[in-house]
Amino acid sequence: MIKRAYAISLTYDVSDVEKQQAEKALLHFNHTSKLLDLASEHLNIMKTPFKENSDVPTEDIKKARAAIRRFRDKSVENFNDFKTAAFKCVNIMQNFASDTQTIKIMKSFISSIDDLEDKVNDFVSLFNDLDSKEFVKEIVENIESIQKQCEEIEAIIDDRIKSHIHSDILAKSWVDSVSSDLQMKVEKKTPLLMELFNKRQDMLNEKIKELK
Repeated sequence: MIKRAYAISLTYDVSDVEKQQAEKALLHFNHTSKLLDLASEHLNIMKTPFKENSDVPTEDIKKARAAIRRFRDKSVENFNDFKTAAFKCVNIMQNFASDTQTIKIMKSFISSIDDLEDKVNDFVSLFNDLDSKEFVKEIVENIESIQKQCEEIEAIIDDRIKSHIHSDILAKSWVDSVSSDLQMKVEKKTPLLMELFNKRQDMLNEKIKELK
């Protein structure tokens, strides 16, 4: 990798192999985002009814404890699937570890997942005390906190990581995107002044020929 150091940032020439890795990274991040969406959406199965019925009797919760714990286990499984996919994303981005901007963005990504893991662990611990009078309230608050963290991770993926891959590694602009989506090609047109000059030159050449 040929590096060119500048005062503020670091840019480098990207090989074809690295571009292939960047395209692969985008696929991984897209898949990871979908798993995170699924994990976040699944939490609504409990959040919505609990939020609409905050006065659910403790006895009713205890009667449904088997189903409630299955929900907990599935939620944990969903987030573990997301973490596994996220790890693969981190691993493939090691190909660009010499780029300071990549390192900075990936540190934010990893840190945000650490925060999510803490929140999910807090969520799991709440199921140890189904007799708690605050169970419903705490579950709703915890789920909303988890979902907010999911949104932050999504923003890092979409607004920072994928944008960085497109613009700095693959060097793609919005023009490339439109061209690809609409199967359009941007035509390089001769500037108007140059066209007029060329026409004038052609006319002069014709007159010269006539004089001869």
